[in-house]
Amino acid sequence: MIKKITALTIALTMFISISSFAASFTDVISDGSEVSDAVNVLSELGIISGMGDGTFSPYSTLTRAQMAKIAVCIMGKTEEAVATTDAFSDVNSTHWYSGYVNSVAKNGIITGYPDGRFGAEDKLTYAQAITIIIRLLGYDASDVGYKWPQGYIEKAEVLNLTENMQFSVNDEISRLEATLLIYRALFTDMKDTKNALITKMGKNVYEDTVILATNKENPSLFVNQVQTDKQTFTFDDEVVNMAEAVGKEGTLVVNDDNEVIAFVADDNLESESYTVSAVYREGNSDKISLITQEGKAVLISVKAQLYFGGEAYTAEKLSEGLNSGSNVTLFKENGALKYVFVEEYKNLGPVTVANTDNVKSIFNVTDEESTKVIRKGVAATWDDIEVFDVLYYSEKTNTIYAYCDRVTGMYEEAYPMKANVSRVTVSGTEYAVSSMTAVNKLNETKGAFNIGDRVTLLFGEDGLVVDAVSLTDADYSMYGVITGSGSELSEDGKGSSQYYVNVTHADGTEVKYVVPDDRYEEMAGQLCVVDFDNSYAVLELTAVSYIEGYVNKRTNTIGAKKLANDVKILEYTDGNKLQATVSSVRTSHIDGMTLSKTDVKNVVYNKKGEIELLYLNDVTGNSSIYGVVIDDPGSYSKDGKKVEVKSGTYTVLNKNTKYTYNGTHTSIRKGDCVEYKKGISGTEIKALMQVATSTVIDECTDNIITVNEKQYILADNATVYVGESSLSLKSVSWDDAVGVEGRVALFSEKSITNGGKIRVVRIYTAQ
Repeated sequence: MIKKITALTIALTMFISISSFAASFTDVISDGSEVSDAVNVLSELGIISGMGDGTFSPYSTLTRAQMAKIAVCIMGKTEEAVATTDAFSDVNSTHWYSGYVNSVAKNGIITGYPDGRFGAEDKLTYAQAITIIIRLLGYDASDVGYKWPQGYIEKAEVLNLTENMQFSVNDEISRLEATLLIYRALFTDMKDTKNALITKMGKNVYEDTVILATNKENPSLFVNQVQTDKQTFTFDDEVVNMAEAVGKEGTLVVNDDNEVIAFVADDNLESESYTVSAVYREGNSDKISLITQEGKAVLISVKAQLYFGGEAYTAEKLSEGLNSGSNVTLFKENGALKYVFVEEYKNLGPVTVANTDNVKSIFNVTDEESTKVIRKGVAATWDDIEVFDVLYYSEKTNTIYAYCDRVTGMYEEAYPMKANVSRVTVSGTEYAVSSMTAVNKLNETKGAFNIGDRVTLLFGEDGLVVDAVSLTDADYSMYGVITGSGSELSEDGKGSSQYYVNVTHADGTEVKYVVPDDRYEEMAGQLCVVDFDNSYAVLELTAVSYIEGYVNKRTNTIGAKKLANDVKILEYTDGNKLQATVSSVRTSHIDGMTLSKTDVKNVVYNKKGEIELLYLNDVTGNSSIYGVVIDDPGSYSKDGKKVEVKSGTYTVLNKNTKYTYNGTHTSIRKGDCVEYKKGISGTEIKALMQVATSTVIDECTDNIITVNEKQYILADNATVYVGESSLSLKSVSWDDAVGVEGRVALFSEKSITNGGKIRVVRIYTAQ
């Protein structure tokens, strides 16, 4: 164990201050220094005490007799320190120090003078104090040399015992400086061992101990408890400040009551701390990338020792995610990573959105334009936040996190009892409850849900239930599209099977429901209303209704029909009777389109006659990938003529990712801009429509591109490629594309007059 060394120059003329570690002495001040740690630890261990009048008297000196008692205490031999036959001419059995003197003499720690005296009342010098301490550590003249006291002083320097101390060997040593020397020695390994000197005292010493948490980091602990990688101990914060030790490794000393007496951090460990904005692991990589708020990527092994939330893991645990703004510290020994300590930043929240009109005031966000919004794990806007979303706010990163995971079903059971609920069963599945808001909605509180009620559970960032609301509070929650069905083993532990159906609800959330039988087996893609009968979900198909007309987001209309302010739009993009792919879209995605009856699979109206739910038939193109063909089947020569191969492998580049299509196309070739689709029905590519050409991009904003002084709307997933020809096209940023001269072409999946948006921009720079 390498002890803690603090850069500190001891000057007898300075006023010595003692930290909050220190016992209450009237002549010292708390300041958190190593000196103050030393005074407290030795006082708690009973090695050295105050003067009996409430003072420590730091500038007083020690006698040789007092040092003899200290040495016996450190050796753990106080029981053998009894008065015996006098070993020195000036010591007899009536002296209080007789037993201590005989013990140190017997153990070769302190010898007398050449004339046979011990000199018990003589003032202790630096040379004598250092010699005694080195001998306590197990060294003698054969180890340090026979030139006294230089050999012992040099050994003390090697062990860092005298670092930053200024003295002459024959000067009298003060109580304070002797205390510091002894303190450092206690946490230094003895000769030829890996055991610190303090272990000789018979105390409970835990070396290489990591302090994981106090009540501040782990609320389940009592205010006087500290959690370590060994076990949980109690402490007195007037004796030891464990709050400052969290995350550090060192030597922990506890008394017989399991109460911490001292903790000395291992300053041999180097540490690097980062504020993390994201954690990333690619596939099954053996590395975890910590992305700092400065944009730096820090790589650590997935097998590295990790301490997180008061528990020990491997760093692979970080793959599950970490709140942005959390602090990660890497502790290294001789350059090699020893362990990783995480202090997770706690976001404000959770708060359930009851009304989207005042969502910006929930966390008193003042600069809403600079506030980032993340919903369902992707970048979003304030307008994307829905009623019953669960919000969190990071003050560190000025980010709103919106979670919309939920499940609706029959409230069947509460555990351990409804009056003290911590877990609930809804429609056959058990869920843990993590917030008092949810507890009060599910227990015996007046107005809480009763067993047998239909209830919607809302989940927070930890995947636990944070709120519960009534299904009737939002009619759209009952609607959804069946995306698949099947059977699986039930969770009743009896090995029986149960049927289930997957539903994508109007708000885009996907829910698996337990159903009574296989009646919904071939209904994928159909709009339905979810109800419940006991523990089973019952689905009622919605009568088909159509609408057609021009979509105008500004007037919030489709043809002559008004859209509800909180209209929900679902889009069917692919599938068959057994499976379907469905996603939610925004009104802006269909703005400017003229919808035909074939574009609309169904529509639901509210009591006002407004469109509450619109179910579309693959009209936005949002689910497709758009890019440029960088490789095609090629050509060959026949009878001296070039023949184009129309069947084979086509490679499509989307940003920096390549996709392949194997098939036949009569017109698509290298350099063409295409739409690539891969889903339940298979894979296909088709050429995009060229809607504009130019020699340069005049301007490009977040959603508008300007060429030839004409503006076009950019799709959310639009990409731009630049190269001398089709052989050298590369994806570039929009900023890098503006002003580049060449043959500029803009491509869309449909005509601009029918709501088409720019999906791909291609620039050939060769003239």
